[in-house]
Amino acid sequence: MERILGIDTGTNSLGWAIVDKDENQYHLVAKGTNIFSEGVKIEKGIESSKAAERTEHRSVRKHYWRRKIRKIRLLTILSDNDLCPRLKHEQLRQWRLKKVYPTDDTFMEWQRTEDKAQVNPYKFRYICLTQKLDLSDITQRFILGRALYHLNQRRGFLSNRKEATKESEGTVKEGISSLSKDMKDSGCEYLGEYFYQLYQQGKKIRNHYTARKEHYLKEFKAICSKQELDDALIEKLEKAIFDQRPLKSQKGQVGTCTFEKGKSRCPSSHPLYEDFRMYSFINNIKVQVDTLYDKGERSLTDEEKQLIIPLFKRKSKRTFPFEDIAKKIAGKNNYCYIKSNEEKAYKFNYQMDTQVSGSPVNAQLEEIFGEDWLSSVCEVYTLANNKSRLQIMNDVWHVLFFYDDEDKLKEFAKDRLQLDDELAEKFSKISIPNDYAALSLKAIRKIMPYLRDYGLIYSEAVFLANLVDVLPQHVWGIKEMREAAIENVIDVMHSYDKNNIDGITLEGCVKTFLKERYQVSDDNLKKLYHPSMLDPYPRQRPNDEGVFQLGSPRISSVKNPMAMHSLFRLRKVVNLMLKKGYITPDTKVHIEFSRDLNDANKRWAIQTWQRENEKERERCRKEIEKYIASPSDTDILKYQLWEEQNHKCLYTGDEIRITDFLGDNPKYDIEHTIPRSAGGDSTKMNLTLCSSRFNRDEKKTKLPAELVNHDEILERISNWKEKYEDIDKQIRKISTKGATSKEDKDSKIRRRHYLILQRDYWRGKYQRFTMTEVPEGFSRRQGTDISVISRYARMYLKSVFKQVYIVKGIATSDFRKMWGIQDEYAKKERVNHVHHCIDAITIACIGKAEYDKLADYRHQYDDYLFQGKTKPTFDKPWPSFVIDIKHIQDELLIAHYAKDNLEKFTKKNLRGKDGRIIRDKFGNKLQMKGDTSRNSLHNDKFYGAINHEGEIKYVYRTNIEALDAKSIGNIVDPTVRSIIESAIAIHGSLKAAINKGIWMNEEKHIPIKKVRVFRNDVKKPIELKDQRDLSDKDYKQHYYVTNDGNYMMLIFSKLNNKGREIRQHVVINSLEATEVIKSHKRSQVGKVVWESYYSKEGFDLIYKLKSGTMILLYENNRDEVWDLDIRNLQKRLYIITKMKYDGRIYMMHHQEAREKKDLEEKSGSFKINEDYRPLIVNSYNQFNALVQDLDFEINDLGEIRRLI
Repeated sequence: MERILGIDTGTNSLGWAIVDKDENQYHLVAKGTNIFSEGVKIEKGIESSKAAERTEHRSVRKHYWRRKIRKIRLLTILSDNDLCPRLKHEQLRQWRLKKVYPTDDTFMEWQRTEDKAQVNPYKFRYICLTQKLDLSDITQRFILGRALYHLNQRRGFLSNRKEATKESEGTVKEGISSLSKDMKDSGCEYLGEYFYQLYQQGKKIRNHYTARKEHYLKEFKAICSKQELDDALIEKLEKAIFDQRPLKSQKGQVGTCTFEKGKSRCPSSHPLYEDFRMYSFINNIKVQVDTLYDKGERSLTDEEKQLIIPLFKRKSKRTFPFEDIAKKIAGKNNYCYIKSNEEKAYKFNYQMDTQVSGSPVNAQLEEIFGEDWLSSVCEVYTLANNKSRLQIMNDVWHVLFFYDDEDKLKEFAKDRLQLDDELAEKFSKISIPNDYAALSLKAIRKIMPYLRDYGLIYSEAVFLANLVDVLPQHVWGIKEMREAAIENVIDVMHSYDKNNIDGITLEGCVKTFLKERYQVSDDNLKKLYHPSMLDPYPRQRPNDEGVFQLGSPRISSVKNPMAMHSLFRLRKVVNLMLKKGYITPDTKVHIEFSRDLNDANKRWAIQTWQRENEKERERCRKEIEKYIASPSDTDILKYQLWEEQNHKCLYTGDEIRITDFLGDNPKYDIEHTIPRSAGGDSTKMNLTLCSSRFNRDEKKTKLPAELVNHDEILERISNWKEKYEDIDKQIRKISTKGATSKEDKDSKIRRRHYLILQRDYWRGKYQRFTMTEVPEGFSRRQGTDISVISRYARMYLKSVFKQVYIVKGIATSDFRKMWGIQDEYAKKERVNHVHHCIDAITIACIGKAEYDKLADYRHQYDDYLFQGKTKPTFDKPWPSFVIDIKHIQDELLIAHYAKDNLEKFTKKNLRGKDGRIIRDKFGNKLQMKGDTSRNSLHNDKFYGAINHEGEIKYVYRTNIEALDAKSIGNIVDPTVRSIIESAIAIHGSLKAAINKGIWMNEEKHIPIKKVRVFRNDVKKPIELKDQRDLSDKDYKQHYYVTNDGNYMMLIFSKLNNKGREIRQHVVINSLEATEVIKSHKRSQVGKVVWESYYSKEGFDLIYKLKSGTMILLYENNRDEVWDLDIRNLQKRLYIITKMKYDGRIYMMHHQEAREKKDLEEKSGSFKINEDYRPLIVNSYNQFNALVQDLDFEINDLGEIRRLI
């Protein structure tokens, strides 16, 4: 008896099933579905990382905080030196810690500006630059202080020299140069002087690119010099105004090396990595030559390699087309791609427009120091002191990689590299890429000699790279023996036949040779590198109870939050099965991973592709409905294939009319390009619309290439080839190296993934017509490629289970159809969470024997179709399989996991005064707990309150670009509303009107940029906090926000004098709940006793409900639930999705998979034998249910246990 666990994973679901296999018969043992939230935030169809959202908000808070601290530090100096009205240190402390802004009249007056009275900070800056003030006069001291305070407010951000890309750097530098030129043309030497001139002329001052050093620091020093301030004060002021906290190092986020455990990946800017990348590419080039002196396919010669190396060392070209290499080797117009039909003397294994990465850092260093730049540096480097060439290279690279300031780089170049001013300037301008390689510098150093000196391709060089740790020291330590051993291993690799009858792998062949020739131990053989190595999960051992448990799936190589969240849920479910003894490490595991568990960019591409396909299906449906009512999925598929074929039969060339394939007895039907008996699948890529007669009498089980008119067929689909080749060109042109931002880079990556999906579809469809034979195992390789996540998941499960197999989605789909639980061309229904469990059962029952049976069945079925033999049958996993599957819905309890983050507070590493992390005696980081919640407490938007016609209404301020038709009508100011409506009427749309300009006063060029809008649906917002400057009107004294969801509902009950139940309820929003939890944790330990905070006199608490809580509904009494069988129990299991202030409770059936917006709300108390209601709405008075964790417990396997 063999036990098998089948697992179907998704972005928010996990279906599982356990089956026992006895010879050829399966028996279903257990099954279930676990539902959870995605590991990312999805809002209005836009996906974002939850961590990224928190980081974004935290960054904004930190930005405001640091700007405030900078002001406080400067005000402290100004106040102490009588350069501003005196402020007590306690006042500044209150502002820093409690956000209480100093409101002294003299201080507020000092900051105030007034155009009419010419009180303006730009004027003060101009005065300080052009006049020597009398600093014995307090008024003039205040003018100087106000000018300095304004520099503090405007000084901007000093960008990191490594951050700017060519595009962004060009835009900013161009703006700065333009401003400097305008200043010079206006006769102004300093920025404050120039801006004051613009102010006097009534011109715009803001939105100029300004340089910290060239403009603000220069002006600051000029003011200090003009006012003859003492050096000590100048130093304090400069530090307070211009000092900038260095960016936090992201070194800890860099992944680890594939080959060397614990070693960080090497930055791609390292000169040695650039050489490694260059030789890896050069050694992989193959050329097919047909000249008088040279014929056949070969690698490049040493002379050819030396010829093309300078192409990589061009400063101006970080990437270049492969055609540059081809032209250098073959000469002009004497080359082409190896698969091209052109007649050329040189044919290369790369497309001519393939982008090749150059060596920009080496190129820039060679420009300064010469071709052998490292030797030149070694001769002049003043800190050489017995350092190796590699150590000196690292010193130079570290300076380039870590120094942020160009001046410091110049200083290093002059002092340590002994360069003159001109070359030092060039050295300081060397630009450094910011990305990382997949390998560490240690691994690269080991691989490089085999690439450079032996000319091996990357995969071969990797095999040899760690021989230093594998071979015995007496072999490796002697040069002649070492070189002989390397040559011997190379000979073994080059003589390896991958088609050997023994099935020995190349790795096995090399290991056998090393073991026999050099007596290398098994432990040492494990140290060999392998090109496909991944970070392994450690093999798990049984715990104290003798039970195996999966460890944490978190490893540095996987940064995908959605996949990681899915793996953690997988761990929870599988560990519970192990603990309960349902499975053991000997259980065979079959698992299918969803394509949506790819990274966010690939997921976007897949979802976009799917949405477009769905839109296309809907368009086809509407077209077909002109001819027949209610078209089937098969009809839609036929129509799509008909359009792909330009309304022609690809095999006969005949024109196909729409009536030829719709309706009864069609002349044309769906045909499999690669016959299913030969391993073809039923995906659209393998289907065409073909003459039924031709398919039956001519094609039968043949491949298209076996037909006599194959050339004519290829001519009819030549447009498919042109299409995928054109898409392939577009893919090769997309490069992320010039991306100016993360968004730009993501956009290019998404576009690339999307085009790859298109290309692969059309290429796969075309190539099926060119196959002369079907490769062995072709059927099992069809469908989505096994992703990196799937491979990691397999390794993760193998840390406990001995046999783990990945099952592809296309195989699951095929077997669902063959076993009769889904129609041949129908789409899978996703309205019920039970389908995850059904997929898991299918997956569990798919093994090698089932693949073989399917292949045999398809051969027999083709014999039945084309040779008149007996119609075959395809055995199901067990006789009553289909009936049992259909009944699963009646007996499955879906487990829903709802994460409650509200009671989880933030943690921070404890640091000493020097900023270093403090650890305990075991080396563990010590952490301190904060009191900020990890949950969203309210919606982001702030609202203001105004009195409108005697009624308090709530408004928000927004950019006019964000307006829609409804919000335009709700603009507060009637004049502004009228202007915008008129502009729209004139120009036709809001977008067109904005492009033309919407003016409040066109004569004075005053545009309308922002407007206030009524939010009529906001009636009772939350008073979040007080305004800094309190109005005399109560309703204007607060910041208002809207609720982002209620956290909990408490329902209280008591009996009145007549013995009737009376209920009251309290709804607690997330913000209130957080305050309660914080208050509780400060004064008490243990869980919050909510009724003690929200008690109702004379009432008892009967329900404590949260969103995500599961409930069992009853009609008459609580005990009636426990007398029910599973079929009736599952009808009563619901999950709470929402609670409203008025006491309404929204409950969704546990199996319901549709969106809530697609479900009809039905109210009323639960009644025995009532019709199925997917979404129930009860008032708190109608609500009667058993509540999860109070009355019953439901575990991650969907098993219910009574508590009271």
